[in-house]
Amino acid sequence: MKKILLGFGFGLLFFGCQSSPISSPQGDQTSPLRIGAIAPLSGEVASLGITLQNVTNMEVEQINQEGGIKGRPLEVVWEDGKCDPAQASRATQKLTGVDKVTFILAEECSGGTLGAAPITEKRKVVLLSPVSTSPEITHAGDFVFRTAPSDSSQGKALANYANTKFKKIGMLVEQVDYAVALARVFEDNFNGEVVREDFTTTESDFKTRITKLKNSDIEALFLDTNVGPKFEIITKQLQEQNWEKPVFTNEAAPGLLETTLKYADFFLKHDLVSSNFVAPENTRVQNIVAIYEQKFGEKPNYINYIAATLDSIDVMKYVLEQATDPTNAEEIRDILYATKDFPGIYGSLSFDENGDVNITHSLFKFDGEKFIPVSDEQ
Repeated sequence: MKKILLGFGFGLLFFGCQSSPISSPQGDQTSPLRIGAIAPLSGEVASLGITLQNVTNMEVEQINQEGGIKGRPLEVVWEDGKCDPAQASRATQKLTGVDKVTFILAEECSGGTLGAAPITEKRKVVLLSPVSTSPEITHAGDFVFRTAPSDSSQGKALANYANTKFKKIGMLVEQVDYAVALARVFEDNFNGEVVREDFTTTESDFKTRITKLKNSDIEALFLDTNVGPKFEIITKQLQEQNWEKPVFTNEAAPGLLETTLKYADFFLKHDLVSSNFVAPENTRVQNIVAIYEQKFGEKPNYINYIAATLDSIDVMKYVLEQATDPTNAEEIRDILYATKDFPGIYGSLSFDENGDVNITHSLFKFDGEKFIPVSDEQ
């Protein structure tokens, strides 16, 4: 059960952290301060993992150029979670058992975070996820935090939208923790009837499922995929099958704007609406994107996830600097719970008693070039 702590407010000193320091070879006050990081660096979602790994490394390099954490350089030990719970669990065991880290940034995929959480909880290691959004993470453990919103808000936002327009919708749901949990929240809040088709991550031919949905009397399609190639594959096949109903989706579309632009005519015809959590216009994010493009030769996707990753790194830096011992996970956990109104890219960030942050999803509509807030439609 999550521990409920009183917040002292950002900018104030944190008193009363009296947890016993964790025995660690990182106790040398001049040696590098080692943290762990897990991301999908291979597999179907590698484009997301590698992008956020690059952003994280750029930010850590900047932290070290500015003096590190209390004079100690920050060192990141990376492991490939492959967006797979079992692989993320093995990576966490290695990071905590071999590398002896007491703080882990992980994972981009909700399934990976849920796979890592039982290990970090048992070994009392802080787990801070930049972008995992599954509602299941809310109760994943006393040492688990995130800087992205729960899909409890995303599912409700999409259901509220559907409730105003449709009485019967079809769903294509990928069988991964993120999409399944989001679908559950949506169905719990949608007042109409659902015709649902579930598919595995290994599937690539959706023609039969699309035909079944076309032949039903649904009024719209909720495309609920994990981030990655599935969104484009299904979009292509919907177009080939002459799909005629409106389409709405999760964060996948705004994160993969290149794909959306590739099928711009199709999505304009079908009134594409998406839920997302989007940071206000921010020069820091714009600068990171520009530096990234110059350094790696390509413009990154997933700008919202980049912003949440920057927030997670800023929060991590803050709590490590506030801690008397930056390797004491219990002290760091208590500081995270007490952090309120932290000045983040998404606004003033506060963690609740479950380690969730105070961000919510909103609705956006594709206008042929970009996603605009639904309230801003002309």
